[in-house]
Amino acid sequence: MASLLPTPDIIYAAHPAKPGASLSNGGIFAFNVRTPGRYRVVLGAPAWIDVLNGTTPAVSVAHDHGPDCSGIRKMVDFDLKPGRYLLQVSGNSATTLALMVAHAPTSISAKI
Repeated sequence: MASLLPTPDIIYAAHPAKPGASLSNGGIFAFNVRTPGRYRVVLGAPAWIDVLNGTTPAVSVAHDHGPDCSGIRKMVDFDLKPGRYLLQVSGNSATTLALMVAHAPTSISAKI
């Protein structure tokens, strides 16, 4: 669970595409990518996210939501190279947010 601050109290590395209202909350979180590939940002509530390499936003390659009753509200995939990234969250109504960044499969195959 990540703690968020009121939006006016945050100095973002790059202006969020959707910063939210003055009463919304957000935060900045750092993560490292060691292996190139697809990474998924998962949120437990609605919010806007930006993944930055320095101040350059990464381009999302897929969007989805989790299964009903899963607690997963939003999933956004990015193809990332090794390096340090910032995850900027904005526009959340609560002061806490379940979030995760994980290496994501590029395809799913099943054996029958």
